[in-house]
Amino acid sequence: MRVNRYLMPVIVIVGLLGTVIVAQALGLWATSGRASVNLDSLTPADIKGWMTLQQVADGLGVPLAEVYAAGGVPADIPSNTALKDLEALVEGFETSAVRDAFTLPADAVEPTAEVIAPTPTLTPTPPAAMEHQPNPGSGAGDGTGPTPLPPGQILPASQIKGRMTLQQVSDQCAVELAALLAALNLPTDVNPNTPLKDLISQGALDEVSAVQTAVAALQSP
Repeated sequence: MRVNRYLMPVIVIVGLLGTVIVAQALGLWATSGRASVNLDSLTPADIKGWMTLQQVADGLGVPLAEVYAAGGVPADIPSNTALKDLEALVEGFETSAVRDAFTLPADAVEPTAEVIAPTPTLTPTPPAAMEHQPNPGSGAGDGTGPTPLPPGQILPASQIKGRMTLQQVSDQCAVELAALLAALNLPTDVNPNTPLKDLISQGALDEVSAVQTAVAALQSP
């Protein structure tokens, strides 16, 4: 019996495509770094912007309501919404805030209150210090900008938030704006006053952690 020479390649290709489609449907196939994350057992550091609210709750083993509360997410938002999409839907939402909420123990504030409860010994303020003028900072004065830093202090990369602009990251982290744009693969004509969360919602950036990693590398001696 003679077999058509084109038949076998077609069967092989169809078989491979069918295997990939079935694996994707079952969640067993991934083409990105997501495959390295075990969604069944997450740590707070594993939380990424592509994860949904439900995936975070299941992976951390916490009630879904706690994840909503940690991010200040309204209850009417579906649980299959990705965290990075929430930055455009919920004002002030940041993926890093959810990560931080589950990193810090729930009672972390109480021991601090007990430590500072005793009245500290007051020391006279030197006259020179009283005459020191406050740092004007880089905030807008309306409570929306970053907290001004003392003169000479550099903001650690881990403290970068989605509400900060590219220019604010450059200024407060002491990295050249041009070098920052190059590290993030952003065009040189991008508006430096664009908030990071807007760049994420536009698809220009993956998530804030990518900016933190790039700045940490630029800050390294």
